[in-house]
Amino acid sequence: MIPLLLGGEMPHWSDTDPAGGAALATLAAAARGHTLIVGPHSFPLIDAVPARQITVLVRGVPDAEALAARYASRAGFEVCCGSLEKLAAVPAYDTVLALDGLDRTVTTESDGLTWEDSLGALLAVLRPGGQLLLGRENPAGLHRLLALSEEPGSGDWDGGDRGAPANLPQLRERIVGAGMSVLRDYAAYPSPRSPRLLASSAALGDRSLHGFFSGALRRAGTPEGPVLADPRPVAVQMLNSDLAADLAPGWFVLAAKGGQATLPEVVLATESGPVHHLNRTSQGWTQQATKPDSPLSAPTGGSSLGAPSPMPAGWNLFDAPSPVPAGWNLLDALLDAARGRDLPALRSLLTSWQGGELAGIDADEIVVGEDGRLHDLGLGESQDPGPALRHFIEAAPGDLAELIEAMAGIEAAAGGAAIRPGVEAFREVAAAHDRLARELGEAQTRINWYEQRLAVRDTELARAYRIIALLKGTVPGRAATAVRGALRTGKKAARTALHQIRKP
Repeated sequence: MIPLLLGGEMPHWSDTDPAGGAALATLAAAARGHTLIVGPHSFPLIDAVPARQITVLVRGVPDAEALAARYASRAGFEVCCGSLEKLAAVPAYDTVLALDGLDRTVTTESDGLTWEDSLGALLAVLRPGGQLLLGRENPAGLHRLLALSEEPGSGDWDGGDRGAPANLPQLRERIVGAGMSVLRDYAAYPSPRSPRLLASSAALGDRSLHGFFSGALRRAGTPEGPVLADPRPVAVQMLNSDLAADLAPGWFVLAAKGGQATLPEVVLATESGPVHHLNRTSQGWTQQATKPDSPLSAPTGGSSLGAPSPMPAGWNLFDAPSPVPAGWNLLDALLDAARGRDLPALRSLLTSWQGGELAGIDADEIVVGEDGRLHDLGLGESQDPGPALRHFIEAAPGDLAELIEAMAGIEAAAGGAAIRPGVEAFREVAAAHDRLARELGEAQTRINWYEQRLAVRDTELARAYRIIALLKGTVPGRAATAVRGALRTGKKAARTALHQIRKP
């Protein structure tokens, strides 16, 4: 297969970190008919598209060549390379996938192509009744607020578009203004390109799901590199403050001209493999999960090779739906009781948890119902009670770890302190640095005081020696020295005489 060069292509450019992951594979599986994939997408994500006829558009020639080599034997697959504006404005596609967004669809040859222009170009190639799946990174998302300052990379040459939508309401407004209906919108965590949690605004606003989302955000929000602070407790606090959608790292929308959404309202890809889907029914919220051997649960990556994965039609691979328990997340309840030093409540929660059948389930995977009963969210696998309890202690602040260990009746970790979470949070490092600097300063102050006192005593001692030497040189001093010598001599003679007398 030879890539089709449209014009404006970049001969030596390759986009890194493509969109991917099992959560986005669920969205890609909704594509139907002739599908256009715009921008960098990982191979497994492209494999998840069930359409028989697929066209992929990328801007870098090396990426186009890699795609052509990968799918050379796949029928109905076409690779195009160039700027989005060079794509023929002919309504030829039933689905357009731009899960990576529109920022990486322009090239160095794109003269003044704005975000609005790119959106118009995508909508121009949609057939009547077609659907658009579009991603957008939040310029003020949690991932940016807690990221370390970095030097501009080689890919930051376009400077961004100030006219692009800056929040989810603006994104919906721009799409509606273009004549489309937004059937579904998602807030994405913890990354805009490889999210593990996709949640609709309606689901995030439902207080009955906060117990589920508190655990889901902790499960999905594990940072991939150094950050200023652990984003997981911050994300939970944003959820409680109704800011989880506004400050999400990214957003995704499903838009069409009429029709109904067929995608779930919540998608959670767990580390153990299954992908959980939540939907609202007349009986409340229900949850379904893919089977472990489903293609959606397979690990994904930006450069994985192999044969394209077959995609199932419909939802026949999902287990029977189960109700999502409503209530308070157990981990939040335990931490609140510990912070408030509410020992009876903490003891009661620990007893109910570790004394019941859920002792091997992590606390963030359990919901406390209104009746006080514990319910498993089904986000992980059961394990020994020891690791589950240790995970809870690791999540607790340092000043509470010893209290919880004592109440739980387990030995402290090595060094007398609980093992801290495996997150390179520079806020905690900076706090430890400030504490050590303060302690070092206090120790240095004490050392300086002791050195000053020692110097004063040395000076006083030298002065005393000088006075003694001067006194020895005077007539009374010489007399006193002679008397002292005589006394010493007489004392020695007396001892000798007494020794002779005592001899037998």
